[in-house]
Amino acid sequence: MKRTLTFLLLASLSMAGTVTAASDDTELNAIAAKMKARNIAVDKVQRLSKHLIEMSINGETVYATPDGDIMLFGQAVQFDKNNRPTNLTVAASWRQAETMIADGTAMTFKAPKEKASVVVFTDVTCGYCQKFHSQVPELTAKGITVHYVAYPRSGPGTPSFENMSSAWCAADPREAISALFLGGQVPNAKCAKGNAINKGWALGLKVSLESTPTLMLPCGHLVTGYHSVEDIIKMLAVPTA
Repeated sequence: MKRTLTFLLLASLSMAGTVTAASDDTELNAIAAKMKARNIAVDKVQRLSKHLIEMSINGETVYATPDGDIMLFGQAVQFDKNNRPTNLTVAASWRQAETMIADGTAMTFKAPKEKASVVVFTDVTCGYCQKFHSQVPELTAKGITVHYVAYPRSGPGTPSFENMSSAWCAADPREAISALFLGGQVPNAKCAKGNAINKGWALGLKVSLESTPTLMLPCGHLVTGYHSVEDIIKMLAVPTA
């Protein structure tokens, strides 16, 4: 099973182990203490340079800034003074998603009175994506704008990929994708807007998307799987009054 830093940070059973550090290096000892406070089992910590620390965590190499507040483990995570993590890599992906919304790469179902918005990686052949789409009218009525990013799981060159591209190129893209979610067909079409499927696929790979639907909340936090309208309202802290 692929191990991730998030898992190591949040695993409730993780116990801080013995840390090998230079006893006369106050900075390294302070980092060791921080790792223990975060319940991260560190096997060894050493200085690579005045700007970079190397640690061994569960046998894997992790790099950190000298204060231990930014760790690089495939992804960059920054901790605040209360040891709460922020995934900087995912936050960068959110900025990319925002660009896709702004330039029309994402397909938007706009709430008339927007209170919040959510990005959804979707695939028209996915049963739970179809179920999610059936509740889009209710979401928009409750003030939640939905931005679809295409992620046909079968990959480039497949019928699903081409169908979604055709939907993006249709005269009414929202009507076309709704037809596909219902099992219908749309006329084959090629256009520049169809490149949105390639961009969505690339972003999905970048964030290591595991399944659809996957929601990307503001700041980039990913929530996998189908969720009800009520769940989404809670996730986004949308006022219901």
